[in-house]
Amino acid sequence: MSKNHIHFNILFPSTLDNIELSKAVQDRFVELCGAHLRITGNHLVPPASLDVDMKRWREMAVRHASGNMQNTEAELRSVKTIAQWLVDTNLALRNQKLKKVEWKD
Repeated sequence: MSKNHIHFNILFPSTLDNIELSKAVQDRFVELCGAHLRITGNHLVPPASLDVDMKRWREMAVRHASGNMQNTEAELRSVKTIAQWLVDTNLALRNQKLKKVEWKD
């Protein structure tokens, strides 16, 4: 690694909104897994394109569960990406029109 390399993955204190967003994504993920199994008879498997986002989100959730209320910008982006995927998947499962989540930054 060169001496000019800047590390961008810095932990910042999580806002209450970010903490609650992570919890809400967890709750919605569990609910959607159950709904998907009931409706289709198959277990819900996130697409491979979300592997990195799922890993980041879980790292943030584990950190929050241990009392360390911090997150990186990358983790926050990942949580938002997963939230959008959950909305899309839920709407598709119920044959409803997809819509984009609008984030207040």
